[in-house]
Amino acid sequence: MFLSELFSGQPDIEIKGLCIDSRKAVAGDMFFCLKGLEADGHRFAKMACEKGAVCVVHSDEVEKLAGVTYVKVSDTNKELNRICDLFFGQPSCKMTVFGVTGTNGKTTTTSIISDVYEKPCGYMGTIAVRYGDVSRIPSLTTPDALEIHGNLKEMADYGMEAVAMEVSSHGLAMGRTDAVDFDVAIFTNLTYDHLDYHKTMEQYFEAKKLLFTQMKESGVAVLNADEGSFEELAACTACRYVTYGIDRDADYRAEDVCLYVSGSEFTLVHDGKRYPVKTNLSAKYNLYNLLGAIAGMHQAGMAIEDMLPKLSHISQVDGRMEIIDKGQDFTVIVDYAHTPDGFEKVFQYAKEIVKGGRIFSVFGCAGKRDKVKRKVLGQISGKYCDTVYVTEEDPRDESVAQISEMILSGMEHENGVVIEDRYKAIEAAITGAKTGDCVLILGKGDETYMYHKDGRVPWMGDHEAAKKVLNEMK
Repeated sequence: MFLSELFSGQPDIEIKGLCIDSRKAVAGDMFFCLKGLEADGHRFAKMACEKGAVCVVHSDEVEKLAGVTYVKVSDTNKELNRICDLFFGQPSCKMTVFGVTGTNGKTTTTSIISDVYEKPCGYMGTIAVRYGDVSRIPSLTTPDALEIHGNLKEMADYGMEAVAMEVSSHGLAMGRTDAVDFDVAIFTNLTYDHLDYHKTMEQYFEAKKLLFTQMKESGVAVLNADEGSFEELAACTACRYVTYGIDRDADYRAEDVCLYVSGSEFTLVHDGKRYPVKTNLSAKYNLYNLLGAIAGMHQAGMAIEDMLPKLSHISQVDGRMEIIDKGQDFTVIVDYAHTPDGFEKVFQYAKEIVKGGRIFSVFGCAGKRDKVKRKVLGQISGKYCDTVYVTEEDPRDESVAQISEMILSGMEHENGVVIEDRYKAIEAAITGAKTGDCVLILGKGDETYMYHKDGRVPWMGDHEAAKKVLNEMK
């Protein structure tokens, strides 16, 4: 693609690639000087040019080298979004794009859509970038614009006709999805999280709202009617909206709900019709995720009748309420829950299914992240659990012992045990369980890495650790 096609009035220089990391620059690249939280790309423009970049897009002054074209703009990030979309052939315009945001439930909702939707549908989010027989680990829940549009192009070229995307508050606040052509925007819920970045719940909500205030007029928003922020979100949505819920009247409502250990049943009420639904998803909060997905897919043109047969055997989302069953007479569940609301819901579900048994939990808190949340999670887990095994969980350069101490400070009862090695903590919880007990391994889900002082290192995954312990017990 030529520079003149991307910026009017510029010369016909061939742009072979786009780059935001000077270390990865190659001959023919256009380099964007982005200002990040810790580094300013303007400092590395010269390095990118020395590696072969032929054009630099910048907002501040930079040292200029001969033979390189420099384009000064007011907002480098805005131009990155626009140009990524053009350079990759506007791939989001060629597919039905579902965007899902909210504190909890993004992964489950998007995974349901990619699994059930009638057209070939890719997935981009926390657990993978996945389409067809391609699956790889993502860099972030919502990666930078360059990676987003590159992934979308791959999917469109592969033959995907739709994609379900997790859209994080960080991604929205940083403008990473500004040039994505969303057709359906789904809101799950808003609870305490990420205040280390957003500072206040008001700012956190403002970031979430961007997905809806920026929607095209022909799109549709799918909102949770039972969510406390519903009215405010509905008032600012730039397109029409529909609602889903359980406790309040909604366009898509679940009635006669029956919850079981391994599934659920309910009656879906929509537009005066009643549909019997049986699903392998368990816990009330997962029914909200399912309702949001059903509403989104229906609004995108899929008949509810065509969904019903598929809902009874939705593919297990690894690390999301994943029951690890090796024939033991107690329950082991691996879940990604890492927020106060997520903890409350998981523990409430566990309390419903144990019926007299004990509840054990294994979790930690991330280093260099929200420290206030640590005490809150300790308080919640201490309230529900007989024993809490506090352990490492992406400690980065913080002491696991100090993080654990902050978690324990929230517990009213002395039912917390610190075992810094995560595998050993999981082993202690499982081997200590008896008939009818429930072991909850929380925080990391199916992640196969751990962040330590020197960066990301391999971790076998909570689900694999649990399986290994159970197999050794047999």
